[in-house]
Amino acid sequence: MSGVTNNRFHGARSWREAKPVVLHPRFFDGFRDFLDGRPFDYRGLDGWPLLDQHRYENGRELAAECRAAGIAVRWSDRTRIPRGLKDLVSRRARRRVEPRQPLKNAGRPRDCRSG
Repeated sequence: MSGVTNNRFHGARSWREAKPVVLHPRFFDGFRDFLDGRPFDYRGLDGWPLLDQHRYENGRELAAECRAAGIAVRWSDRTRIPRGLKDLVSRRARRRVEPRQPLKNAGRPRDCRSG
């Protein structure tokens, strides 16, 4: 499946949408593998369904983001999402929601010639 990207998987706009992604077994595996220092095993993913591959990558990416941001996440039980991780994912989802009311002057072109 050359050329396939994560672009077909749109980010969640609420915790309700994000929770099944975070609870996905491969997401957890990717998250743990990154935190445990395991290298990315591309060949190991070859036989997996596409969704599993993406969820594994999503888990690794989020673990890397947490580490880079200095957020320590201890996650040992896949079905019990740590509060810090849930908060991070929830904030991200809320940022994706479009504003309910248009911003003032939004969509009105400015005349660059006027000074």
